[in-house]
Amino acid sequence: MGVKTALTTLMTLSILMGVSGCTSQTNQQSLITTQQIAPQDHNSMMNHLYVLQKIAQENASNRAVGTLGGQATAKYILDEAKKAGLHAQMLPFENRKKQVGQNIIVEIQAQSKDTAIIIGAHYDSVPMGPGINDNGSGVAVLLELMHTYAKLKPKHTLYLAFWDSEEEGIGGSSEFASKLSPSQLKGIQAYVNVDMVGTKNPTIQIADGDQSSIQDMENMLKQRGMAESDYKPLLDSLRNIPFHRDDLALENHLKTFFKARGLEVKEDVSTLTASDTAPFLGKVPVASLILFNEQMKGDELEFAPCYHKACDTIDQVDPKSLQLAYDAVKDLIQHLNQ
Repeated sequence: MGVKTALTTLMTLSILMGVSGCTSQTNQQSLITTQQIAPQDHNSMMNHLYVLQKIAQENASNRAVGTLGGQATAKYILDEAKKAGLHAQMLPFENRKKQVGQNIIVEIQAQSKDTAIIIGAHYDSVPMGPGINDNGSGVAVLLELMHTYAKLKPKHTLYLAFWDSEEEGIGGSSEFASKLSPSQLKGIQAYVNVDMVGTKNPTIQIADGDQSSIQDMENMLKQRGMAESDYKPLLDSLRNIPFHRDDLALENHLKTFFKARGLEVKEDVSTLTASDTAPFLGKVPVASLILFNEQMKGDELEFAPCYHKACDTIDQVDPKSLQLAYDAVKDLIQHLNQ
């Protein structure tokens, strides 16, 4: 997941003031426990992460766009699609630094050729580390969904989009979205972004479909006595984020899913422009799922342990978090296909 300076500032304010979401949290509520999730076989998704870590280890300790590690990651995704008997299309592009990236789009044909659901996750890492949680975890969830749906025929065509160059300018998803025609955009029932979903002891963050959390944040900051001049520019920028009239329905379904499991969520608007949701905002219904564990490390805000660091390895990943994310996205796909 890529982060801009304004986002970092806002999230720092949020964590210090305790207002980064519209629901109150307790430690017990924000933790995913073994009792809350039935035992599952996590081996397949974790195995994907072991492969991605090995790829990084063999290629300068990263999987960044345009590198040998990035190319090896793309090959692994293509090989998995072939195993599933699916066609994967590679779409090359050039990012803002003139690096060549490769989006990979896996199509699962459905009853309707005119409507589609897109589930996306970026597969590139930062140059500083292997990126196993950010965002090997999202890749693992998409690969699991790919094998699950390979022999099914859903109502809407399912596209699994593995984006490149998210960490460098949100390059891949922006390139893809810019080429969608008005008729294609009209047919997209949802774009769902999956990013950093392996975090241990996470807080569940989903896209704020009606931007209600912005007003809640402003009210809390006022009550805490913060000067309007300190927070108004950032909140105004959040209010200018485009939204689609059907975003809220996706948000409410995810809320229902997590509530049924005794888990609370934070409605989040601040991360929408910092990951692959950004190019789709206001154009199609959008949902996102991120598992954060925010903490301050001195003056630095860390969204999850070892975020954007060399230690973002498989040791930072909780299989229960992966399973929860997989179950949530699968449930949303099933709901959209009714």
